[in-house]
Amino acid sequence: MARRGGSLAGCRVAIEGFGKVGSALARLLHARGARVVAVSTSRGALHREAGLDVERLARLAAERGSRFVEEEPDLIERSALLELPVDLLLPCARFHSIHAGNVGRVAARAVCAGGNDPLSPEAEGFLFERGVVCPPDFLTNCGGVLGGTFEFAGVASERIGPLVEGAVQRYAARLLERSERQGVPPRRLAEEEALARHAAVTHAAEHPSLRQRLVGLGIEGYRRGLVPEALVAMVAPRYLARWSRP
Repeated sequence: MARRGGSLAGCRVAIEGFGKVGSALARLLHARGARVVAVSTSRGALHREAGLDVERLARLAAERGSRFVEEEPDLIERSALLELPVDLLLPCARFHSIHAGNVGRVAARAVCAGGNDPLSPEAEGFLFERGVVCPPDFLTNCGGVLGGTFEFAGVASERIGPLVEGAVQRYAARLLERSERQGVPPRRLAEEEALARHAAVTHAAEHPSLRQRLVGLGIEGYRRGLVPEALVAMVAPRYLARWSRP
């Protein structure tokens, strides 16, 4: 949204999937001033252009599960949520829910995945050609893995959110800038970089340097309680900063 000159404040959002990820995301976006106009479960979708009561729906979902949408007055077909003219579409549910058969009806300005692989390769390519911002899912939903790693490292919970958000924003901005400049889908660039990193890590594991051996010993010592948590918590954010720097 920032790259398109917009912000989350006043942004119209549709969220496919109102489970643990989608409902938490709805609350976070609402707190940032976004207008959540549609959510869905396996039983259907709700749409209200003026905005849904996110807190109320989260309570209903916790009490009644996915069936809660069937009792609401704003019920629409589940598939219709993907076609709403919103600023931001967040697929947080099914594998390949956006595919060659329905991508032509997707009207969102940007698609940001909370689920795993919700767009087929054909759909993602089609959206890129249309100029719809669509970062790869393994970037946009990586916060849980990063957050869990920081938690393991002993980083204070109040620091984890800002650290992860800042790192992902910096990397995403760099990735989208390269994608626009080179005319290449962001997924292709991100996959190339991810595979290169994986190859480097594999090589380092097979041929560790002295420094890498020391780091490995330090991590093992931490697991055994021999290295102070405060020391690991101090070092861990530096690795994230190196990963995300422009």
